[in-house]
Amino acid sequence: MESAALSARDRSLFQQGYDYSPQELRTLSWGLRFTPSVCMLGALCALYMQAPRLHFALAALGMLPFWFPDKHPLDFFYNKVVRPLWSGVVLPPNPLPRRIACFMGGSMNILIGASFVYGNVPLAYTFGAVLIALQLIVISTHFCLASWMYEKLMTLLGRWSAPLPVGEAKRLVGEGAKLVDVRDPDEFQQGHLEGAVNIPVGQISQHVEEFKEQAVVLYCKSGLRSQEALQLLKRQGGATAYNLGAMARWSS
Repeated sequence: MESAALSARDRSLFQQGYDYSPQELRTLSWGLRFTPSVCMLGALCALYMQAPRLHFALAALGMLPFWFPDKHPLDFFYNKVVRPLWSGVVLPPNPLPRRIACFMGGSMNILIGASFVYGNVPLAYTFGAVLIALQLIVISTHFCLASWMYEKLMTLLGRWSAPLPVGEAKRLVGEGAKLVDVRDPDEFQQGHLEGAVNIPVGQISQHVEEFKEQAVVLYCKSGLRSQEALQLLKRQGGATAYNLGAMARWSS
């Protein structure tokens, strides 16, 4: 069980969709900076040269992962060429929030390129300044505005709920609620909260009737899968379910 509270870095990476333990995120942290760093340098060069074609090429590069999460050319280059130089960790496929961020970055490059094409250089530099600033923030802190906006939108649409306060979760479990770990069985075997049972998120819908009779408190590594499990139960109707979120919160 992870005993430390979530750091700002971990929270930002979870927000981008990386559902891993803090230890695993630490090993991924530098590698995940590679692609946005290269994209930022490319955007800077294109701005300096006032080269709309280069901006359009960067746009295509950024938008590609939206449809092909495991085929980002820069991630592939990092995994095959850069990573082996220091035996780094292989970058996983891009999760949906990060893919949305890449798509928005590509859209910004299209706006910059179109501004140059139509002769509006000040507007191109304005879009460029915004893009570079956002990329710098991602590179330095892992905070991604697009991923943050995605989470807020899901909350607004009722598809994302704030995690249950830890004290309230412990009270519910103490009163008889079932504590459910929705991670995969191998993750569960490596460590879990005391008294928890393992029901992977893909199997959660099979237990709706059971949860109508007994309240359930869900958790996973980061809160993403437990959030998904909560929404699945809500759609089925009748279950009394709560989302603790990240396992590390239990001891925070």
